[in-house]
Amino acid sequence: AILFASMVRKKQRRDELLLQKIVLRIKELRSIHGHTQEKLKEATGLNIPNLETGENFPNLTTLSIICSYYKLSLDEFFAPMNYQ
Repeated sequence: AILFASMVRKKQRRDELLLQKIVLRIKELRSIHGHTQEKLKEATGLNIPNLETGENFPNLTTLSIICSYYKLSLDEFFAPMNYQ
């Protein structure tokens, strides 16, 4: 029972507005480049459908992989979001 208790993850705090903006930005980048979810998934190894449904909140490593693929800096990724 002790082992199980230590394996239970605390619920992460989520900023739903930020998540929506990140998801929209990923979709926008795919659209600009004419890429499907599958193409981006194959190119990056990331589960793009889970990201775009908001099931998984992307971490910085995930965003960095997407930025590298699209040859963007993290600044360039976040700049158009106008998030405050």
